[in-house]
Amino acid sequence: MDLGDDEMIPLPLHLIAQWTEGRLVNSKGDEQVSGVSTDSRGICQGDLFIALKGERFDGHDFAAEAIQKGAVAILVARQLPLSAPQIVVADTLRALGNLAANYLNHLKCANGNLRVIAVTGSSGKTTTKMMIASIVQSVMPTVVSPESFNNEVGVPLTILQAKPEHSAFVLEYAMRKKGDIKYLCKIAPPNVAVITNIGTAHIGLLGSRQGIAEAKVEILGDWGMGEKEKDYAEVSVLPADDDFFAFLRERAKGEVVSFGFSPTANVRGLNCQVDMDGTTLLATDGERTVSVKLPVLGEHNARNALAALAVAKVLDTDWDIAVEVLRKFQPPKMRLQRQWLDPPGCWVINDAYNANPDSVKAALRTLKALPAKRRVAVLGEMLELGEFHQQGHYEVGQVAAETVDLLIVVGENAFAIAEGAESCGMSREKIVKFETFEAAKANWKEFLLPEDVVLLKASRAVGLERLIV
Repeated sequence: MDLGDDEMIPLPLHLIAQWTEGRLVNSKGDEQVSGVSTDSRGICQGDLFIALKGERFDGHDFAAEAIQKGAVAILVARQLPLSAPQIVVADTLRALGNLAANYLNHLKCANGNLRVIAVTGSSGKTTTKMMIASIVQSVMPTVVSPESFNNEVGVPLTILQAKPEHSAFVLEYAMRKKGDIKYLCKIAPPNVAVITNIGTAHIGLLGSRQGIAEAKVEILGDWGMGEKEKDYAEVSVLPADDDFFAFLRERAKGEVVSFGFSPTANVRGLNCQVDMDGTTLLATDGERTVSVKLPVLGEHNARNALAALAVAKVLDTDWDIAVEVLRKFQPPKMRLQRQWLDPPGCWVINDAYNANPDSVKAALRTLKALPAKRRVAVLGEMLELGEFHQQGHYEVGQVAAETVDLLIVVGENAFAIAEGAESCGMSREKIVKFETFEAAKANWKEFLLPEDVVLLKASRAVGLERLIV
């Protein structure tokens, strides 16, 4: 992974060795490191190359190449037969995390007002993070994690691009198992922790929504930081509409600011209207009411905007500024992205970045709210559902029966969607099934008509957006 040309504060190699509990080899320790990379292809002059090891690669195999391209030193789990400066550690991934954690503490010593805003949730976390980041960036120098930099590699690399002038981080914390978010919080403990919702993403890995809630709630506190630092988020921004809200609020040790359409929400959506140009949201914090036209589709995106407005409130950012920023917000790619398809001459709503049962149901309801002669859903498999796989797809089909005029299912592993639709009375004539993506690619357009509005939605691995390439 590489973050491009952004450089960190130059650090001497001996300090990095100290922070990572490493042993210096071929070095006096005075070499200056101006950047960090885990990808030998993106090495810049003066970088420290960290040799990570994955299931299909071993960064140690590329250490020599990194040195050739200008790396000033390498951080490795075993000493390599190279003359270049090396830091030898027990675990390079843990060393990357320790380096980032100490670097963040270094920045905090220089800037006591440095804020970390971290976002997690089953769905909507990337869009919410980007909405929050757009607002925060408008009022202070901010480091924002790129789209996929949300794990034990991406979060540290994001932190390591910060400079003394930065006043805030807006980060996204993903997880695949319990303990993942807690680990990220030890690296970058959030001052403001945001949970978008508790849904069914990764339910196959965690077994139940309760298990997911217990994993997500790690962002709120009990990180094991010891007595030197606060062990909980000062402010927790939580979803009032979620049926796990009480559980989340109970786990929050600091202030709680809730958001949603619930009458009890601190930042409340009063009304939401969706059309092909976007979503109009009326929101209040009890003191003032604002209307914002979001250039994104869906009530769920209105909730994401409410979370962003809640963070703006926490940071004492003028809502006039926040509203203006949200009006110009550019969503991440393949998140309900509107595209024209000609032939046959119809709008495609490309939401193919990822999918779980909750996000697919939300997208289907968004589709139903749009003005159209005919609504078409093209749906593929949702992964990581485990024992919930059949049920999750079946439930999506039931919602499809209530929301669309034509259902196209791509991939036989997703055929339970068709079964769910039929169970709710959708006729077989309105259901098209393709056993493979290739079959769909060759034939799906034959079922479209001019002026249709078509939704594309499936897990990332399916690559459903390739239908319109």
